[in-house]
Amino acid sequence: MSSVGVFCKKEIDGKYFWVFTLTQIDNPTSSGETLAINSDGDDLPLQPLFFCPVGRIKFQWLKLTEEDEEDEEDEEDEEEFQPFDTSHFPSTRSASQLSGSLLDCDQHYTCKLPVVPLFWCNNKDDEFHCGACNKTELSTNYFACLQCQNKFHKECVESPLEIKHPSHPFHSLRRRYYTYKNYKTCICCENSISMDRIYHCTTCDFSMHMVCAMRSIPFVVEHPKSHPHPLTFFPAQASLVCSFCAMIKKNDPTYICIECVFVIHKSCMGFPHVIRISRHHHRISFTSSLPSGNLSCRACHQQVDNDYGAYACNKCDAYVVHSKCALNRKVWDGKDLKDVPEEDDMIDDGEPFERIADGIILHPFHRHRLRLEIFGTYDENKYCQGCALPVYEGQFYSCMECHYILHESCAKAPRMKRCPLYPHPLTLNVATRGHDNRTGHFRCSECRRDGNGFFYEYRKEKDMYQLDIRCASIIEPFEYQGHEHPLFLPWYTEEKRRCQMCKYESDHESTLNCLECDYSICFRCATFPYKARYKHDSHFLTICDGKEAGDQPDWCEVCECKIEEVKEPGYSRRLNKTELRFYKCDDCCTTLHVDCLFGEDMYIKPGETENDYFSFRTLYWGLKDIRVLLNSSLSRPICIRCMRHCPFPIFFKLKGDGTIYCSVACLGLFFYCT
Repeated sequence: MSSVGVFCKKEIDGKYFWVFTLTQIDNPTSSGETLAINSDGDDLPLQPLFFCPVGRIKFQWLKLTEEDEEDEEDEEDEEEFQPFDTSHFPSTRSASQLSGSLLDCDQHYTCKLPVVPLFWCNNKDDEFHCGACNKTELSTNYFACLQCQNKFHKECVESPLEIKHPSHPFHSLRRRYYTYKNYKTCICCENSISMDRIYHCTTCDFSMHMVCAMRSIPFVVEHPKSHPHPLTFFPAQASLVCSFCAMIKKNDPTYICIECVFVIHKSCMGFPHVIRISRHHHRISFTSSLPSGNLSCRACHQQVDNDYGAYACNKCDAYVVHSKCALNRKVWDGKDLKDVPEEDDMIDDGEPFERIADGIILHPFHRHRLRLEIFGTYDENKYCQGCALPVYEGQFYSCMECHYILHESCAKAPRMKRCPLYPHPLTLNVATRGHDNRTGHFRCSECRRDGNGFFYEYRKEKDMYQLDIRCASIIEPFEYQGHEHPLFLPWYTEEKRRCQMCKYESDHESTLNCLECDYSICFRCATFPYKARYKHDSHFLTICDGKEAGDQPDWCEVCECKIEEVKEPGYSRRLNKTELRFYKCDDCCTTLHVDCLFGEDMYIKPGETENDYFSFRTLYWGLKDIRVLLNSSLSRPICIRCMRHCPFPIFFKLKGDGTIYCSVACLGLFFYCT
């Protein structure tokens, strides 16, 4: 029986649906009926049963494997979508022929017993895994095989070789086996396809899961949240622009309202009306009518079509975001705030500390009182316990009983804040060993630096996001002192930008981009202090890039190498061929590499006592306790990894055997190599 699946209009509970129907083309005697075989091999009456698909799947897989071995030398000619071989299970053979065919396939471990109906309720406690499509999605009816003990979706068992789908009326979809050469997604559920039985259109190059392709489609839907009138399914949607997302999705089922000239994709139904995104400090609301004029999306910075809906801020003029951009999960937390009072969505932006008296505070991350002081003489050995950077100027808080100091900005860092880099609010924490069950160490998710001071964090089950206190201070637009135009965060595309400062591009580093010129800078470079101090210079040094080195490059005061030459004080330096960032004093002609001034681990501060240490997780050795010490003695220690004197302001000493490392890179790579 050669069969094709079509969708017919049927009434169910007073509503019309496009319902999948299996239609025979050849020998149309009884739809969906096959011969079953008993243990004696005798013919049984026709029953609405199907043979187990595991045998055909295994045979297909073995066949493809054999073909792959034969064509191993010519991989370019391998087809991505393989047709199903149906010769093993023809449904119109006699019982004896069918039994012999099944016995011939004994080498492929095919099931010889028929699939039987299984009446199974949709209990979420039951773990279901379809033996045909490998999916765990629930369906309405199921089948089970008595021999292999597999359970199957009804759709996967009854799936014909060809199907006519309402969402794709111009071409038939053929059943294929996807060999997973490239990344594919199902046009219905938008989930990935991996080693699956699917329906595929080779002309349009799109695919659907078995279960998704055979689901009933409502002919008319009522969705008051999306539109006040009933919406009718429109099959030929290739040229219709959705009124919500302002896009054409030729493979997404589309519904229309003729009365209002309203078009909406099925996936766009139920969109939230009031949301909050990380790129803006106010709520934004969906509006179907935008003001006239040229508007640009504040997320992707592309033009907004005024004839379609978008999200806008009621408190800020001309703040508009594309619907598809606003609902991106990298900026939206997934919450609809339509009926949520704005007060319930606010976070406490008050002072994070207790004010004892005028100029005296008690910070929650320190046990002693802190007093506000004004910067006097620069001391390179005094570090802020929040950001781990020295104090250069301005006001700072100093402990009245010990050497603990904080920049005024670090002391006033709010306990919770929203950051444009992450959709959820972030909480301020300190990487002190033992505090909140921590190891005394964190890694920024954006600049990838290690640190042991203050940082912002979102942690929920397996989801964890961390930002150092300087990356968390970046807002949009970002006014960078080294560039004349404001910088903006990039939108989430595959485009890579090369940092103008360090000349590197990395998938792990975020960038800040200029919309007026081709300037781009990574978070690592943007968060370096624009002005810094050096112990042997009375002036401020300003950060520069390789373009400002001139025809005759200067020499670094610390490592005594040319600014653009290769330096090898540590193992990780040998991975970076050139160092193009440097600090320079125009008055004294003093120049220093950035890493020579701050060290490779600028956010790690030295411990105050001998008992201050943090735990560093290595690949093979697990957690190791490490002390961080100031590199201030006349005789600099030697790193056991790179066998050179430690050139940075701090060095690391392993607790126990006392081995010394000049950086986290040397420390981690040592354990990795051993």
